[in-house]
Amino acid sequence: MNWLMNILRRWYLQTSGAERISPNDWVKPDQISYEDGFLVVALPEVRISGVADTGSMDGTLDYGHTVILIKDFDKDKLSAGDIVGFQVYTDIVLHRIVETGKDGYGLWYHTRGDNCISNDPYRLRKENIIYLCVGVFY
Repeated sequence: MNWLMNILRRWYLQTSGAERISPNDWVKPDQISYEDGFLVVALPEVRISGVADTGSMDGTLDYGHTVILIKDFDKDKLSAGDIVGFQVYTDIVLHRIVETGKDGYGLWYHTRGDNCISNDPYRLRKENIIYLCVGVFY
């Protein structure tokens, strides 16, 4: 059994330092200030939301966390790494963009929860994306 642990340990060490996709820098320093003892962030159309206990984004977002979502952003600048909110039935799902592309209908996005092993089963279009996650309170 030690031989298996050694193989897994070697594999983990090789992959743990690998570069991972991260969100774009959407909130610029000139949008953040400290006034009268309060942190002030100037963002358009902000929605503060809790996170459901689905486990799909464990490691990044989890039940009890509070996220800062915005509606007013340039969807043409979305790329792999950004965490977006889109509607599935009556729920808003927050997942990370893992791939983008273009076809005859325009831009498309594949998303996946950080704790999931496969992409979501659909291609999102710009009109499907409602929110962009720009912050998390832990």
